[in-house]
Amino acid sequence: MIARSDIKDISLVELTERLKRSGLEPYRAKQIFNWLYSKTVRSFEEMTDLPEDLRTFLKKHFHIIRFSVLDQRRSTLDGTSKYLFKLEDANTIEAVFLPEGERNTICLSSQVGCKYGCKFCASASVGFIRNLTSSEIVEEVLAVKSLHPGARITNLVFMGIGEPMDNYDNVLKAVRIFNSKDAFNIGARRITLSTCGIVPGIEALEKEALQIELSVSLHSAKDAVRSALVPINKKYPIKDLIAACRHYTETTGRVITFEYVLLEGINSSEDDAEALVKLLKPVMCKVNIISYNDIRAKGYSESSPGAFIRVLRENRLNVTRRKSKGADIDAGCGQLRISRL
Repeated sequence: MIARSDIKDISLVELTERLKRSGLEPYRAKQIFNWLYSKTVRSFEEMTDLPEDLRTFLKKHFHIIRFSVLDQRRSTLDGTSKYLFKLEDANTIEAVFLPEGERNTICLSSQVGCKYGCKFCASASVGFIRNLTSSEIVEEVLAVKSLHPGARITNLVFMGIGEPMDNYDNVLKAVRIFNSKDAFNIGARRITLSTCGIVPGIEALEKEALQIELSVSLHSAKDAVRSALVPINKKYPIKDLIAACRHYTETTGRVITFEYVLLEGINSSEDDAEALVKLLKPVMCKVNIISYNDIRAKGYSESSPGAFIRVLRENRLNVTRRKSKGADIDAGCGQLRISRL
């Protein structure tokens, strides 16, 4: 029996070559991509302009995975929608739909669980199970699109469950499908990949010739504090991380965003702000101040950002404050998943 893979696991180039090797018309690959990603059909039978022999071939060699929705919540505050999806192997992941004017963003997961154990993150509570395949990452977008049929997806952020750099090949394959004009046609600069600081991943990404946005979860300019919050700092300390980030910006010409969650009594003093200024002054970057999503049993509390942001701006760091969205529906990363455990 032929093992069938999800057709969303292969690129347009790979599908074109597969059809050619099988004696089928290679130009049909673009039609198939159009059916999958523009018309978002869920079966090969719906691809009505394909000849019968091609549809038979596709059904024999491929299938199309679909997620089921285990839970969904919509914020009455801002329209944010959070989804808990069940995968084919019964594992679960989250995705979030974030509407704001003409901008519609999907926050994506890259793994089932996470192995990096950031202390303030709900995803760390369950541990790591496995990587998502590229087709499962793509299916997240298709599943959310099907639940918001009138909305054009403009932006994608890999800020959900998991560490994208730890699933590098599958994430980058999905990114290229999202960016392809024959698939989703989402501009590279509207796709953001967030990392907790995996230095080899940052070094690899700078060689990809992709203009995607890179975001780094920093949360402290002090090694002792950051190691307590983000344990991977013990392997890739701040000095090495910032060196990799600086090289990335100099090589690509792209600005890096450093994410910083303010935690009362931990990393939010004016001294912490001054240390951050000193650290980031040489780097082409901006700082994104994030509100802490309250997670039971974590023991942290949110700090007022006023004085911290003032120090950064007085020292001419480019700083923004991310709007907190979906607070009434557990929209923070991993919160919906752990609420059902």
